[in-house]
Amino acid sequence: VCYMHNFVTESGAEEFDYGCGSSLACSNSAGSILGRRSEGHHVKCTLCCDSRLCNDILNCTNAGQLPLKLPRECADLQLAGSGVHTIYPYGRLQQPVSVYCYVDSSLHSWTVIQRRINGSVNFYRDWQAYKTGFGQANEEYWLGNDNIHELTADSNHALMILMTDFSGVTKFAEYLSFHVSSEANGYQLMVSKYDGTAGDSLTRQNGHKFTTFDRDNDDHGSNCAVLFKGAWWYDSCHLSNLNGVYFHGHHDEYATTGIDWYTFHGYHYSMKTTMMMIRKY
Repeated sequence: VCYMHNFVTESGAEEFDYGCGSSLACSNSAGSILGRRSEGHHVKCTLCCDSRLCNDILNCTNAGQLPLKLPRECADLQLAGSGVHTIYPYGRLQQPVSVYCYVDSSLHSWTVIQRRINGSVNFYRDWQAYKTGFGQANEEYWLGNDNIHELTADSNHALMILMTDFSGVTKFAEYLSFHVSSEANGYQLMVSKYDGTAGDSLTRQNGHKFTTFDRDNDDHGSNCAVLFKGAWWYDSCHLSNLNGVYFHGHHDEYATTGIDWYTFHGYHYSMKTTMMMIRKY
């Protein structure tokens, strides 16, 4: 168990603590604290680490400037099973992001960037919502295009998409090269090197920018996000629409407004669950 604790004294001085903490340092039911602490006294809270992130030599000299080796993505954590964890895509304590980490049968940890499980979250949202992300990591969510760009900007990443239909059949599409550019470039998608069982319904979108109902970057005469009630790297328009409307399997709605993956079930079929996840290699 280790900690880095930042606190401000009554006189306004900013102090840092580094070191090993006791497992009893924190309590979920500490109760109220009576009276005032004297100058420099404070409560330090610890977190148990699942990896070697805390094992670097800690030097109290210029502690505030000591670089921390924070987990930027799920692959930086040593996980035994899937679940919700905190990552720091920007490498700063001030910008934590809650994310679902998926651990596969080979114990590889994947950072889930999109998750659909029951239709509880509305995915027909504007540019700003997709920029910052929305939903809850333990349910349905989009991680945020800024976060996805930050994670894929400086290292090689693979994209894995798991899809399950309403008959319980699960298929996957894996792309060994995946990158999303910055907002200035419209979150342009770069994806290639497909492998899998679901068929390739994403390579067609390679090189295209992200489109929402209030930001039209596609090649169609109309806005594809408006036509198909989603947000995606549309061209004119798509073979996949994983941020579409949640329907229960086959639907008679216009064209491909559902959570569609053409090479799995064609158009007019909406998936029961999807997970888009990335891992560096």
